[in-house]
Amino acid sequence: MTNIKGDRLHVRLSASQTRRRLKGLGFGVRKVESAGRNEAVIIHTATGEHRRELHAVFQDVIAMDDDQE
Repeated sequence: MTNIKGDRLHVRLSASQTRRRLKGLGFGVRKVESAGRNEAVIIHTATGEHRRELHAVFQDVIAMDDDQE
């Protein structure tokens, strides 16, 4: 993975499906990377309310958040 600054949110969706969910929302998303089959990593800089809204969009498919480690 790249060394882009930001928090990482791992989801159980393909990268293209993740981008579709994010389309038009923003929330400080810097990049969406593939992390294997049906897995993606969202690199974001969202804080506060935007972070909670980003988590709400992916609530059903969140695999791991770097804060939970």
